[in-house]
Amino acid sequence: MRKTLMMAVAAILVATPALADEWDFVLINSTAKEIKLVELAPTGTQTWQPNKVAEGQKAGALTPGKRGTIHFDRGESCKYDLKATFVDDTTLIWTGINVCDNAYVTLKVNASGAPTFTAN
Repeated sequence: MRKTLMMAVAAILVATPALADEWDFVLINSTAKEIKLVELAPTGTQTWQPNKVAEGQKAGALTPGKRGTIHFDRGESCKYDLKATFVDDTTLIWTGINVCDNAYVTLKVNASGAPTFTAN
């Protein structure tokens, strides 16, 4: 009986699909504009997923100089692209952010208007 139970549990575990891990990091807005939406996609894809907001909470805008926690389901990749939609409905994309090794990501825009970031 015990052996049958153990085999049944093992079969269920093998048959269960792998679930995406929930990840988060702190995003610091060092751009000159207020961000109203943050989306992430594995680098090189267009599979954008919005920042997950805890149930009962409302996603707020991220004003320049402020920080907020970004929650998302991490797949198999560590490198993600981040798309920010600003309150004026313009967007910028930062590419190749390593979310596995960095807990803080600072978004910047250089003098020519290109998106840059630092991560640590």
